[in-house]
Amino acid sequence: MQIHHLAIVTRNPERLAAFYAELLGVGPTRRLPEAGEVRAIWFDLEGAILMIERGESAAGGHVLVFRAAPGSYAAWSAKLASTERTEFTVYGRDPDGNRVGVSSYPEALGS
Repeated sequence: MQIHHLAIVTRNPERLAAFYAELLGVGPTRRLPEAGEVRAIWFDLEGAILMIERGESAAGGHVLVFRAAPGSYAAWSAKLASTERTEFTVYGRDPDGNRVGVSSYPEALGS
């Protein structure tokens, strides 16, 4: 089994997609229109799809953790303005208040 896609629901797909494009360094692969607006913006993340979907959301209700290369904690911590960490993961928040993390097991923070 592998993850096919993850969907985050937001009132503002453009704003949230811009955040993830900047954070992950990738551009959207698909934009789905509906009634003259953008309904969804998709990102291909090496086989799994991140879907930013228009709708009513429970702000801050999602946790999304990405895998990063060993040795990249300092850069990710700065990029996420991280103050929250575990042994292998740094966390921040996206514009909707969702928790976003970057993990690189088995590299521990500070190594």
